[in-house]
Amino acid sequence: TTEIYTLSLHDALPIFFISMGIIFTSIFWIAQPLMDLIDAGFSNLSSLVSDSLPPDTWYSSLITNGMINGFGSVMIFVPQIVILFILLGLLEDTGYLARAAMLIDKPLSKFGLNGRSFIPMLSGYACAIPAMMAARTISNRRERFLTIMIIPLMSCSARLPVYAMLLAFVVPPDKPWVAGLGLGALYLFSIIAGAVTAGIISKFKKTEEKSTFMLELPPYRAPVFRHVFKNTYYKALVYVKQAGPIIIVFSLVLWALTYFPNVDPVLPESRTSGLDEDQVSMLIESERLNTSFAATVGKYVFEPVLAPLGWDWRIGVSLISAFAAREIFVSAMAITFNITESEDDEDNFRHSILTSMREARSPDGTKPLFTTASTIALIIYFMFAMQCLSTVAVARKETGSWKIPLLQIGLYTVMAYVLAFVTYRGLNLLGIQ
Repeated sequence: TTEIYTLSLHDALPIFFISMGIIFTSIFWIAQPLMDLIDAGFSNLSSLVSDSLPPDTWYSSLITNGMINGFGSVMIFVPQIVILFILLGLLEDTGYLARAAMLIDKPLSKFGLNGRSFIPMLSGYACAIPAMMAARTISNRRERFLTIMIIPLMSCSARLPVYAMLLAFVVPPDKPWVAGLGLGALYLFSIIAGAVTAGIISKFKKTEEKSTFMLELPPYRAPVFRHVFKNTYYKALVYVKQAGPIIIVFSLVLWALTYFPNVDPVLPESRTSGLDEDQVSMLIESERLNTSFAATVGKYVFEPVLAPLGWDWRIGVSLISAFAAREIFVSAMAITFNITESEDDEDNFRHSILTSMREARSPDGTKPLFTTASTIALIIYFMFAMQCLSTVAVARKETGSWKIPLLQIGLYTVMAYVLAFVTYRGLNLLGIQ
């Protein structure tokens, strides 16, 4: 019996990892062209509406950057959600999903999770939003909430542009393999951190509900595509109807914080001479952001808190902007540091932002703002911080209350800050500035 079980386990594990790899790859790669298409569609709609409205007015920015882009931030995740639930539906209908959950249940049970937690955790590498929705397959309420709790710790694709920029600053240009190893280590560390966090929380969170994972393995059978597509449609519709309004409201609040009160900044001719229209427009946007309510909060509230990490208010403003979506951090950094190159010209944009980071000085002007230690600390911060309003909205919808999302924001922000502080100070003690 042992020999038969061992043989079947050896056969099952490769099939399991291949299946999970296909799901992850599909969410990450197959959905990307559709997401780019939706993103381009809303960008074109925003440009079309902007061209038909009076330029440089607050209501034009409200409609284009607040409402249209806010709704776009809801719809851009629909392809990932649809692909995930189609694949999960097919695996469940064929009878394989139950077997996969049984296979991975034993190692995950040591961290207070069960076998069905693995697919949501894996999906979190693509995006936390469909991953949280995938946790619906977990029948045990405590384990489902625990899975939702740790999903934001998985290094989603939105973190990739941030990691790429910060690693490019730290790693010498002639050693790209070092950046590749560093990126791989970040992704590996994220799932370890998630499992350890789940294990710690499970020790404190006791429940009367028994954690059992007994199920009858269904026979293998052909999937009923009509049912799979119908269920996927309703689940995507629920996401748009329930999470969408919360995301849009948050987007409008964030837009107001970064737009007001200096709605019409005036730049001296010395700053605009020699620049084309697009570059002047970017400088105006930078000036508006740097004098906004978000900048005021960054200067007087965040900077004293961020100073022990070697950061200033400009990084604080970029972190505030990144709540709309983590990848916006790169664009926000470009705006706060007055980068006039367009992101369409990727090489020049990358070079300009890295140059500005190297030239940036601390508030007192005595030392560089971005050092190896402060930049690595920023990477660590992004690994743990809950920098995504859409994820907060979906966590609220999936758990039915604000308890879990508020706990995630508080716990992961404190965790990110403490670990970034330890990293920064520790590297300084080792002589790494």
